[in-house]
Amino acid sequence: MDIRYGWVSRARSLLALAGLAMIASGCGDDPSGVEQGPPPTISTIEPATGTVGTDLRITGTNLRPGAGGAVGSLAAAQVDVPSSSEAFLRVPEGVVTGETYDVTFENADGTEVTFPQAFTAVAPTLTFVNGATKPSGNTGSTVIVEGEAFGDAQGSGAVLFSDGLGGTVEAVVASADDWTDAFILATVPSAAVSGPVFVRTATGESTSLPFTVTQNAAFSPSTIAWTETQALPGAVSGHSASYVPIDDAGGVTVQRVYVVGGSGTDSIPGTNVWHSEIQPDGSLSAWSVGTSLTAGIAHHGMVAATPFNAKVRGSGYLYLFGGIEEKGGEPVGTIQRIPLNEDGSTGAPEDAGTLPAPLHSAGVVIFRSTLYLAGGATTDDSPVAEVYRATIDTLGNIGAWESLPSLPEARAHHQLVGFGGFLYAVGGDTGDAEPNDGNFQQNATKLSAVTLGRIDLRSGLLPDGWGAAGSELGKVRAKHFAVAAGGSLFVSSGLYSGAGNGSSENTFAPVNADGTIGSFGGATGSNTIEAVLGFNLFNARGIAYVDGDGVAHVMVLGGDDVSVPGAKSGRVLFY
Repeated sequence: MDIRYGWVSRARSLLALAGLAMIASGCGDDPSGVEQGPPPTISTIEPATGTVGTDLRITGTNLRPGAGGAVGSLAAAQVDVPSSSEAFLRVPEGVVTGETYDVTFENADGTEVTFPQAFTAVAPTLTFVNGATKPSGNTGSTVIVEGEAFGDAQGSGAVLFSDGLGGTVEAVVASADDWTDAFILATVPSAAVSGPVFVRTATGESTSLPFTVTQNAAFSPSTIAWTETQALPGAVSGHSASYVPIDDAGGVTVQRVYVVGGSGTDSIPGTNVWHSEIQPDGSLSAWSVGTSLTAGIAHHGMVAATPFNAKVRGSGYLYLFGGIEEKGGEPVGTIQRIPLNEDGSTGAPEDAGTLPAPLHSAGVVIFRSTLYLAGGATTDDSPVAEVYRATIDTLGNIGAWESLPSLPEARAHHQLVGFGGFLYAVGGDTGDAEPNDGNFQQNATKLSAVTLGRIDLRSGLLPDGWGAAGSELGKVRAKHFAVAAGGSLFVSSGLYSGAGNGSSENTFAPVNADGTIGSFGGATGSNTIEAVLGFNLFNARGIAYVDGDGVAHVMVLGGDDVSVPGAKSGRVLFY
């Protein structure tokens, strides 16, 4: 590319002045006090597109502090020079959408260089909100807006939600650091309703994404009334279950539940893939059978990645992590991917990579297209403390696993729960516990701790590691289930002392704004799973969801009988 140097004539004049100065003063210093030096050069300028407030990163040579610059004929709003090979020039007001501009860098001594046709002013591009193309969230919750050409300076743009009256309401951006050219942290405004969300800058508006404003519907586990709904096609425990919204061919969102694997009364891991549609009242339709797994699996992890929570295209996938493939066998490190179709059916399972180590009974969640894997048991049922993350791309491929700060102690048979930008490792067992063992009397290695990890919303890392979340569970507990629903962390079933005590079976604590949790309280009276089923569960699975009327529910599926391990259940309860 032709780079034009406009410093030559100025340099000649400066040399002439310098000569006169030397004659007059007998020295070669510039009387202006400005350091003289070789002319600057430019190698690259990025990004090539942006808006008012976009910081253009310039790489080159002989870039000196105190410099100025311009975008076309417009003086740069700001120029920072951290080193002689790097500078940042902020695009000023006045650039016009669609126009392409030369960019000039000028040292304080007048030496300058112009990079032609380096920058084009464009409207912003909105790609994802909360890592999804069909995002949702409560009013007051934090949303992460991703795209391009937002500008790096807060004040010249806005994130706009629908007000339900044909207009918009602007989201709150708490600080200048929360607005960058490709990333914005904002808060869903209290007046927002479900509808389009988009970004506006000085050079235009982005296309919109549909945003669903959710509410914390009435949710009080202390007044639980469990109702039985459509039973599973078979009795299982150690299975996986996920709540999955999918848009059908007509664009209507259908809410479904998927149950995969687990072992029956023979304790042999199964190949089953079952799915059911959630009805308007929160109950289930008859179960359908999907394409079977190529090998049985139990005590594995599972997440769903769809456009509602990830960057994947199409209807998304179910991902299965590790587990045990043979009765009494050692864990595996395989990852399987099950394609989801518009009608809720499933495609043939596919190989999707491997875990950093063979694991069973680990915790795994997804947040903004990033998988977080914590703890679990490796060979000989030995628990581990390691934590990893990996990202899922738009094609559904899993990237390389990256180590994160470890849990405070090795644990398995716990629950990993994600709530906004917080991760909670709930309970678990620090001993070498066989996954189908139902002995709840031996509590020496079980945990009551709830451990908190705060996700850095920009990097996806855990910069502060893990620490106490506040309150602990009322009792040590393992092989239970835990979900986040209605602004609370809800924990139920599992192995704990005094199973059958209603005040212990179901316990919950409110989640505070800073991610810490309040005191745990219990469900009382006859509102227990044991009262409905006639036995206590462990290795069951629970999910949280909201029905068509906006009412929050918790559902518990399958499980094993604490008093008679091996007596699996296929019954499903919800409230």
